[in-house]
Amino acid sequence: MPAPVRVDHLAFPTRDLAATDDFYSRVLKARLVHAESGYSPSWKSDYLLITFALSDGTRLSFFDWPADTGPYPDASDMPDEVFHIGLRCDAPRDVIAWQNHLFQNKVVYHNEDDGTSRRLFIRDPNGIRFEIFASEKPKSSDDHTDRARAVYEEWKKIANR
Repeated sequence: MPAPVRVDHLAFPTRDLAATDDFYSRVLKARLVHAESGYSPSWKSDYLLITFALSDGTRLSFFDWPADTGPYPDASDMPDEVFHIGLRCDAPRDVIAWQNHLFQNKVVYHNEDDGTSRRLFIRDPNGIRFEIFASEKPKSSDDHTDRARAVYEEWKKIANR
């Protein structure tokens, strides 16, 4: 039996960073708590990931990448990492148990393993994507509000957005 999971974060694409930042910062009074940019070999593209924290601690993450031409959310070429609900287990062995459980129940999954962590991506019958991953602590424990704003501002300069 696989270990229990809990919602860790919700992730979506964004095409308008400024509007997204304004809406979540000004309208919903969320804090920009995390930002990272880099290159994704699976997407063959640079990307920016920004995460906002709602007052109850819920994390909402948004991906921006130059190759995003849409449409979404049902585009077959949409990277699995972009539009999903993240479910966190406590240990890597729990992810393996989930993988076995999914296999036994004939649930199609996509496995990503970068050598340091394993992530499973599945879809529910409605097409909603879920990521199952292991972490002893929620992503919220890695909040870096000041650094997040700096990474976001640098991405805007580079991407001319």
